[in-house]
Amino acid sequence: MRELRLLLFLARHKWPWLLLGLGCSVMTLLSGVALFTLAAWFLASMALAGVSGAFFNYFLPAAGIRTLALARVISRYAERLLSHDAALRMLAHVRIWFFERLEPLLPSGLQNAHSADLLSRMRADIDLLDNFYLRLLLPTLTALIVVGCGVVFLVGFDYGLALGVFGLWLMAGGIVPLLVMRLGRAAGKRQVTGFSRLRCLVVDGLRGMEELIAYGAATRHRDLVDKESRALLRDQARLARLDGFSQAMVGWSSGMAMWLVLLLGIPLVHDGSWSPATLPMLAVFTLVSFEALQALPAAWRIWGQIRAATARIMDVAFAPLPVPEPRQPLMVPERFDLEIQGLCFTYPGSERPVLNNLTLVLNRGRRVAILGAVGSGKTTLLQLLLRFWDYDQGRIILNGRELREYSAESVRSRIAVVSQHVYLFNASIAENLRLANPHATDGQLLAAARAACIEDFILSLPNGLQSAVGQHGTRISGGQARRLAVARALLKDAPLLFLDEPTEGLDGPTEVAFWETLEPLMHNHTVLLITHRQAGLEYMDQVFELD
Repeated sequence: MRELRLLLFLARHKWPWLLLGLGCSVMTLLSGVALFTLAAWFLASMALAGVSGAFFNYFLPAAGIRTLALARVISRYAERLLSHDAALRMLAHVRIWFFERLEPLLPSGLQNAHSADLLSRMRADIDLLDNFYLRLLLPTLTALIVVGCGVVFLVGFDYGLALGVFGLWLMAGGIVPLLVMRLGRAAGKRQVTGFSRLRCLVVDGLRGMEELIAYGAATRHRDLVDKESRALLRDQARLARLDGFSQAMVGWSSGMAMWLVLLLGIPLVHDGSWSPATLPMLAVFTLVSFEALQALPAAWRIWGQIRAATARIMDVAFAPLPVPEPRQPLMVPERFDLEIQGLCFTYPGSERPVLNNLTLVLNRGRRVAILGAVGSGKTTLLQLLLRFWDYDQGRIILNGRELREYSAESVRSRIAVVSQHVYLFNASIAENLRLANPHATDGQLLAAARAACIEDFILSLPNGLQSAVGQHGTRISGGQARRLAVARALLKDAPLLFLDEPTEGLDGPTEVAFWETLEPLMHNHTVLLITHRQAGLEYMDQVFELD
């Protein structure tokens, strides 16, 4: 199945460490089984020697018991260290791999996805993969090896006994886990998707709490959250009952194995085929050998959750790219002359084209504005130029070559954007500015802020550049947020500057001050202004109206 293949593929770089962890896990269980088995034989032999008065060398078995106890502790520590370290490093690698797959899909490839659901896939679903390696794959392989060693050990005493105990091992470690996996598969899948839906409901409720209260819908939304929570609790109760049933079956199987040893071994001791100390040794051996199988039912019970989480990861990771990349991308030139010829674009699922036969020339150093009403396709044009969407017909020519011949990332690296929706992260001013240039010094940040006429405001703050802007920039005004966006665009130092409704939502004086700040900064850039307002058009060389 494809989920299993992906899980094994993602662990390919950590297999040496996982195999070392497997070896330590096998050593831990074999040491434990051998410890109790040898201790049972030792105690029985000592008792028999005491009764009969026969000579018995107890030094060698005592040394063996101490050695096995020490080996069990060391191998357990090494198994935890190696396997958990490998699994955690692998999960970190998977998160990076997932984000690299997610990035090219935004924003057009996942326009119907919920942010909380994406976060759930990246955090909770990937965390579940930890269970596959540590709680499912490792215990299963360990149990197979330990059972194989146990069969070889029992065959040396009696074939019938080995066959009977193996049947009980198969019951506890094979049939019961498969039954639990089958019965718990649907509930496990519902848990994964249910937790994601619950997170989405909670996030939506917190974001829209004012509207929910204003329209009297808070109670209905709370009932939806409560309904989802109750469904998750029912599934958890079902899985808990399966765990209880499986542990009872493993305990029953271990008890039956011990009774099988006693029933078959007593006649063999009576006729002299076995020594008297062999019977308690084998009885304890069969009883403690089920430690290797005890975790398997619970491990395979979570396979439904792991498989559902993996499928959710794959749905995003292997989604088709909305903008295909060229096989051999060209180098983006320094000169940025753009020509649009007969451009047509229709959003998926829509019958009406947003852009139809659009033609535009934007030469280097020119400042061009596109004026149009809301919904006329201005922002769509910007997204096509940024390679967020792929156009249907027509051509976009960059220095004589089709835009599709360049990689999307290289095109965006030469474009700076100041939009109406300036997103500021809940971090410091410096961290938000360094998005454009991660290696910029504080002096460069202040120089860009000075050019954007916001340096005085930054220096007036108690912490200066290290001052936090709050969630979505709530600690600063809209005009200050736009100036920070201009400073960020200047730090990128890109030849092409896109202005997407940059003064939307600003009052008159703030809007005038914004354009006065921006005007001298546009001299060294090729500018494309997208707007439905008259403000700022006087700074443009050409104005086109999009109808």
